[in-house]
Amino acid sequence: TQTLETTSSFNRTHCLFHLLLFRRFYASFHFSMKLTFLLTLLLSTTQSSRSLSFKTNMPPSQLSPSTLEAIKSAKGVLFDIDGTLADSWKLGFDATQVVLEKNQYPSIDEECYHAHCIYTTPNRLARHAGLVPGDSDFESLGERLGAEFDNHYVELVSTQTAGFYDGMQSLLDNIPADVSLGALTNACVAYADAVLHVNDNVITRFSSVRGADNVPAPKPNADGLLMCCKDMGVNPEDCVYIGDSPSDGMAAQAAGMLSLGVLWGSHTESSLSNAPFVHLCSTVEELQSMLPQKS
Repeated sequence: TQTLETTSSFNRTHCLFHLLLFRRFYASFHFSMKLTFLLTLLLSTTQSSRSLSFKTNMPPSQLSPSTLEAIKSAKGVLFDIDGTLADSWKLGFDATQVVLEKNQYPSIDEECYHAHCIYTTPNRLARHAGLVPGDSDFESLGERLGAEFDNHYVELVSTQTAGFYDGMQSLLDNIPADVSLGALTNACVAYADAVLHVNDNVITRFSSVRGADNVPAPKPNADGLLMCCKDMGVNPEDCVYIGDSPSDGMAAQAAGMLSLGVLWGSHTESSLSNAPFVHLCSTVEELQSMLPQKS
C-alpha cells in the first residue's frame, strides 16, 4: 500500500510538473506568436509606407487640369541634352573608358557609368578614378580628367554618336515659334553646342544653351535654369524643364518651374519616381502631346 501511495504521489507530482511545463511552453509560444504577428504587421506597414512614397506615373489625362494647362501654355521649354534630346550615352561611355585607360585607371561598366551621370564631368571622372569628395586631389584630378574627356568627347559628336531620338526633331518643329527654347546640361557648353549643331542646326531655334562650365553651379542647383530663363526673357514659373535625371527634376523645383521626366535616358523609372517631376513620359510622342504645339 505504501508503495502504491508513493507511486501515486510520484505520478501526481510528475503530471503536475508536466502540466506546469506545458503552461510555460504555451505561454512562451503564445507570446512568440503575438510577437511574430506584431513584427509582421510592422514590416508590412513599413513596406506599404515605402510603396506609397513612390509617385504613380499617371497618364496625362489624369493630371490636374491646371497642371496640364500650365505645361501646354508654357512660354519657355527647356531641355537636358544627353538621354533627353540625344541618344548619346555610348559616346560618353566610350570617351570615359579612353580617358581612364590613358591615365591607368580601371575601366567601368555601363551600370556604373549610368549611375554617375547625375554628376558633372569632373566630379564623375574623379569618382570613376576611385576618389570621393573631400580627398585632397578630388577637384584637381577631376578637372584634369574632365578637360581630357571634353577635348575627346566634343570632337566625336556627330549624328551617329549623338543623334536625336526618333521623333525629337518633329517635336521641336511643332513647338510654336513664340515659345522660347533653352538647353541646360551638366556637360560642357561646347558639347551642347556641338550636339545642337549636328542635328539639323537646330541650335538656331534655341535662345539659350548652357553647360556646367558657364553657370555658377551645376544641377541640381537652380542657377543654370535661372540663367537660361534670363537669356530667354521668360519667368521660371512660365517654363517647363524636361530631363532624364533626378537632378533635372530637383533643379526645376529649386528654380520654381514645372518639370517632365523621360524614361528613355540613363536613369531607372524608380529613381525618377522619387524625383519632383509632375509626370514621367514613356515615349517622345507622349512628351510631344503635353507640350505647346502649333495649331
